[in-house]
Amino acid sequence: MDQSKALDKIKKCLRLAASDSPNEAAAALRQARALMEKFGIGQADVAMADVHEHGARSGSKINPPIWEAGLANTVASSYACRIIFLAGRGDWSFIGEAAEVAAYAMTVLLRQVRHARRDFIGNHLKRCKPATKTKRADVFCNAWVWSVRRKVQDFASAAPSAAVTAYIERHHPELTTGAAIDRNAGKGKALSARSLNDAAMGICAADGVRLNHGVDGEAPLALT
Repeated sequence: MDQSKALDKIKKCLRLAASDSPNEAAAALRQARALMEKFGIGQADVAMADVHEHGARSGSKINPPIWEAGLANTVASSYACRIIFLAGRGDWSFIGEAAEVAAYAMTVLLRQVRHARRDFIGNHLKRCKPATKTKRADVFCNAWVWSVRRKVQDFASAAPSAAVTAYIERHHPELTTGAAIDRNAGKGKALSARSLNDAAMGICAADGVRLNHGVDGEAPLALT
């Protein structure tokens, strides 16, 4: 039996330790403790056994745009995950018990917002300079992400578990703080009429995007 199988066995024993039968519970707890001692597995290892890490590819290698960072944080909070950006690789890494679902949701949402961005540029910004297209499209995407975030605020999952924090401390001990790119920074707080119109289009484009609860607890949230 390797350590992975031992962890599965320990988790099963600990579940049985909650049995209403005192004898069964005591026997299961003894077996769990014996396996933990034999394989050098601690309580933290057991807690982290259900924590996973899954990635979603970013559109940037080093500094993602602020709207993409906002989307990643929205997805992470919706699935009780922590999110880190792996610079150089250009991946958003979701860490938590529902990390695989979160990474899938991020991949789908990124595909949708990029498609909406391309349509917006192609239909409304044909005559703009490249730099202007990028900035206006960022306003559009920020509003798109804001619309999705607003829809999940009422049913977002709980905060990441302590096991997630322990996993990050063990597997990513040298994290540094980065910054997303805001290509519209320095323009002041008030949006121009043009920017407000771009934002309105972003909100409308996200109208059909939903992050909803799964059925009967099968999944924390589901994309529709």
